Amino acid sequence: MTRALALLAALLLSACAAAPPPLRQPEATPRLPDVPDAFRAELLGGRSPDCRLRGQAVYLGGGRFLTAAHLVDDMVPRLRHCAGIPLEPLIVFRGYTMPVRLLRLGEGTLEPDVGPVYRRGEDLALLQAGSAPAGPFARPCPDGPSPGQRVLVLSGQRHEARAGGLVPETRAADGAYADLPIHLAQGESGAGVFDAGSFCLLGVVSHRPDDTPNHSRIVPAATIRTFLGEVVGLGEGEAPSGGGGAAAAPSPAERAGHA
Repeated sequence: MTRALALLAALLLSACAAAPPPLRQPEATPRLPDVPDAFRAELLGGRSPDCRLRGQAVYLGGGRFLTAAHLVDDMVPRLRHCAGIPLEPLIVFRGYTMPVRLLRLGEGTLEPDVGPVYRRGEDLALLQAGSAPAGPFARPCPDGPSPGQRVLVLSGQRHEARAGGLVPETRAADGAYADLPIHLAQGESGAGVFDAGSFCLLGVVSHRPDDTPNHSRIVPAATIRTFLGEVVGLGEGEAPSGGGGAAAAPSPAERAGHA
């Protein structure tokens, strides 16, 4: 009897000491890649009900997004003779929809028989969200694109091309745009144009169609750097803090030690 009780106790202790079933570990969230696809955002805006606009934007870190000015100013509604209430611009980024406020807007005029024309070629707008999403962000290239340089345009679609030359506006004060020998559709304005090797930001898709079929124009990197450099708290071509970014090669001034 004593031996039976001892055996029963041993069995009970063995059962209590058995290893518990393994806990199910949560699946790891895939890390966002340091490639241009991770920088792309969608912009929603315009006027209600008949002038809703949809375009693209590029994340620069610190909750800031760069897009085309004509997506957030009154140029397109004036061209379309729209009335209505201006809509609060929204950014859709990494699964979140965020209201944004305007930090800086390129200065544009509506020219008869031409359309929107922007001083210094700055068809650009810088937007600020209330929070700063973590993860990689884009950095402007020092300059470019150079003719023949391989570029990627990411607008929900992926276009690969070799850049053309600069196309100056009629007035020198209105700057110049870089030519891309590809057709870009409505809704692709504001998209980032990236160097195919380093992934630095070479340009932003602008409003101006080229006179030649199947050509488009972009705001080049030098114009972007100047535009960002005039924002208080944001040095020339420098992305705000708040995550890792795609590194850009140093500019000539930086190489000379003057930046």
